[in-house]
Amino acid sequence: KQWYQRRVAITAGAQRLNGQLGSITIKPDQMQVFNPLLILVMIPVFETVVYPLMKKVGIPTGATFRMVAGMVLVACSFLICGFVELGMEERVAAYNEAHMSSYTLETLPQEFQLHILTTIPQIFIITCGEILCSITGLEFAYAYAPASMKSVCQSFFLLTNAFGNIITIIFTKATKRDLHLYFMWAGIEIAAAIAMFFITRQVIGPLEKFKLAS
Repeated sequence: KQWYQRRVAITAGAQRLNGQLGSITIKPDQMQVFNPLLILVMIPVFETVVYPLMKKVGIPTGATFRMVAGMVLVACSFLICGFVELGMEERVAAYNEAHMSSYTLETLPQEFQLHILTTIPQIFIITCGEILCSITGLEFAYAYAPASMKSVCQSFFLLTNAFGNIITIIFTKATKRDLHLYFMWAGIEIAAAIAMFFITRQVIGPLEKFKLAS
């Protein structure tokens, strides 16, 4: 559920960004509206354009590939966030050097911060990852679960949000520097994608046999 924690991190990180757009001030939590809007737009795009194009050029479109690809996209979102954070730190350092001051990311005036719209690429990529991984995972659980267990399997799938939040709390305490956290999450996500690839390859066969038998 890294896309869920990532969206939370985007809101928290956006509090340091410059939200001024002409006479309008964009609030950090308002950036979250892009995620559901992009989901509504991108699901038909994936179904009518992306998946048919993948089949046409010979790229797999099975559940395993889509979930792993989604997790890789989430890792890419973390990497972009890390580089954006690095750019913010360099901007603060340059400002302090030019003005002989000692501002931090939290205290630098917002007009000198990066603009809040710089979070849109991360939101777009993580939304694509969510479509590939989360929706496919729900379809996967519903397709292979027995009739009496479909709701239970989907509830356990959503329960991973809670475990993801607990893990986030634990790892967040390991460092106070967001830059380290972003690259750490990217590494964890890549490791999880590799594990997902090998696990699903092992279980697809037995699940197909179970589905046919039932």
